[in-house]
Amino acid sequence: MGVAKTREERFGIIQFGFEWDTIDYTERKIVYEGQTVIYYQFVTDGTSNPIRVVPDGCIDLLFCCDEVQPSAKVCGTVLQGKGVLFYPKTVYFGVRLSTRLSLLLPGLPLKEVIGVQAPFEDTLVQYAGMCEKIAEGAGFAERIACFERDCLPLVTGDVRSIGIVDYCLTEMHRTSGGVSIRELAEGSGYSERYLRTMFKQSLGMSPKLYNRIIRFQRALDGIVRGGAPLTEVAIERGYFDQAHFMKDFKAFSQLTPVQLRTRIPKFDTQ
Repeated sequence: MGVAKTREERFGIIQFGFEWDTIDYTERKIVYEGQTVIYYQFVTDGTSNPIRVVPDGCIDLLFCCDEVQPSAKVCGTVLQGKGVLFYPKTVYFGVRLSTRLSLLLPGLPLKEVIGVQAPFEDTLVQYAGMCEKIAEGAGFAERIACFERDCLPLVTGDVRSIGIVDYCLTEMHRTSGGVSIRELAEGSGYSERYLRTMFKQSLGMSPKLYNRIIRFQRALDGIVRGGAPLTEVAIERGYFDQAHFMKDFKAFSQLTPVQLRTRIPKFDTQ
């Protein structure tokens, strides 16, 4: 459990569309009992252009803070880069849950919201009224405080209850997506077939795919935050070669690493 905490605190999920294609993007990471939650807020521009989202293995609780018609959705991870439409000139407040916390959402199996945007109050009925409360918040800090006051159980669940999947997630994050299903089986004492079944039932995807998403997010971090040469990013993030790196990156982001790097705001190409 201690290993998982260390890795996940350092693993900052990147959704570059939210950060670069909106106005006044801001975020704050808070660790609750070892699990990192990312709070963020942005304002959409007036173009009505779709904002790109990429795979991250997490669930986002996304609140539209429109004064007249506030709303919210439970957004499951996508499995490839996708453009999502938002209302123009509108404030959005988001809560990104770690994979473990996503698995603990009451009455909402993670596998059922893969690539889905479900109405918040139809899905999490015990938190009815949160849309209005969040929208009425005077700013980012007040909205975080409102969420913590009324929805604290969503970010403080007992991750030990997810059993063998918790062990798998720990090893996957510890190795940056480099552990094989065979190694997971040997370390846990369960068969490869059983682990694949449990993982699929819990997350809605195979262990192999989740490993790829971890590596992709690590590569994003290296490109966006680190600025290292792309060849170094590929090697350090566990890709076998440049072709493997390019294939995975294009599949998950719909961009090549070079295309992404040229879009980084104020990136110095020299």
